[in-house]
Amino acid sequence: MKFFKLTALALASTLALAGCGSDNNTTASNNNGSAIPPKPPVDNSLSELEQAKSIINTAKQFILDNKAIEDAYEGASEILTERQEQRISATFDVPTGIFYYMEENNLARLTSADIIALANNASFKSALGDTTINPSSDFIATLSTDGQFKLSGTTLLTTTEYDYKYNSQTMNYEKTVVSKDVFTNIYKGYINALSSNTSTNNFKGSFGFNSINIGSGAEAVVFSSTSQGAMVNAQFSDKVLVNDEFDLNDINREGITLEKAVIKLGNVKLKANDSTIEARDLEMAFLDMSRKLADGTLVVRTLPSTIKLTGQLLKEKPATDVTISLNAVANEADIKNVIKVTQDGNIEEATGKFVGIEIVMSLKGKVARKNANSTSTSTIPLDIQANLKRMSRDVVELQGLNASVDGKKLYVTGKTILDTEYNVSCKCTQLNITQNNAAVNLKFDVDNKFIIQNAKTGKFADITVNGKVFGELLQNNGTVSAKFKDNSFIPLG
Repeated sequence: MKFFKLTALALASTLALAGCGSDNNTTASNNNGSAIPPKPPVDNSLSELEQAKSIINTAKQFILDNKAIEDAYEGASEILTERQEQRISATFDVPTGIFYYMEENNLARLTSADIIALANNASFKSALGDTTINPSSDFIATLSTDGQFKLSGTTLLTTTEYDYKYNSQTMNYEKTVVSKDVFTNIYKGYINALSSNTSTNNFKGSFGFNSINIGSGAEAVVFSSTSQGAMVNAQFSDKVLVNDEFDLNDINREGITLEKAVIKLGNVKLKANDSTIEARDLEMAFLDMSRKLADGTLVVRTLPSTIKLTGQLLKEKPATDVTISLNAVANEADIKNVIKVTQDGNIEEATGKFVGIEIVMSLKGKVARKNANSTSTSTIPLDIQANLKRMSRDVVELQGLNASVDGKKLYVTGKTILDTEYNVSCKCTQLNITQNNAAVNLKFDVDNKFIIQNAKTGKFADITVNGKVFGELLQNNGTVSAKFKDNSFIPLG
């Protein structure tokens, strides 16, 4: 039953713990489509024994698919090479450095010629750090009086990585060059309007670009956006001058706290190597909790209340086309009324209370697996919807998980009982798996191992249909199998 331990259990515990989640009955009633996935229809053409075997065969196929995906996608998250990651970092550091230099020197415009003339300027070099730029004639940066920074054009970037080695003769650490990287960037429509010279308690800003081309050839990375990136709306407890890059973790606001901030990211794509990642309709909301400590210091902690995301991953090898939708909403009233900042600056829930959270997730698409003893591949269709909800201080419920394989459905509900420290290493987890009229109820201990009901036989669950036992799940010497009342067996691994 590895699939259930890796998928359903992970959803029921790990994912739910991404937030602390109510004493309020409106935990997530506003989270736009939080309906619990419905149970699949019953196939009445199957006999009860056939239904018992069908639920196990479907589970077995899930296990095989899960293993195939695990094998095929080992390291699949490493879409970018180390060099590409370093280039991306430098690519976004350059506009930031130019912006700070222009702000500090009260400059409204920097052309290519201006930047070339600043090649040996200590202040400008310090702003760019370990990166130097050689801009083309179309390169230009502007900074308006209201703090809106824009940049466009082509430039050659040279990044240098240094190391410091101890010289025993001079008894000093000496700076040495480890590596250099030279590549071309093309900025189109880059904008940073995350600062303002006007004191306000309602800040509106934006950040984004039409496209950024980083490098060329096989190592090219391309960012593009149809909405020019992210929009930021922030409401403060009092008027504040946002004169720095917007930082939700900035606690030096002279007692001014963030009532709420909402960041919305439009359609942004990243293309690199054989992959395309697309983020659509990403929304995150935050708010501050604060407390003045005994020494008079104001401690501010920024907490997320909403994460909504729709995204897509496309890959050539192994062939992948998967869309994920995630909607996690915590009750803001709970956060304000239940969460408190302690005297040591940490955050905790008030005694006997909890913050409500509901998580809705769907995963749809297809991935390729290599067929056994063959160079050919076949398609694994993915279709999973899940709803999780924190029901009390120590209970997270998987209210419904609907998954499809080979045209058949499995439906899973369950709950995880957390320990007193809210650890993923929970007290226990229960999962109820159904298909048609068949059901299997599983229980896991604190180590996520099956709780054995019969030590002699190794039985850890009955396989029932309409409440009658038609078989049992057994575990012996690490091997799991299903035994049915007609004495047939289905090995599960």
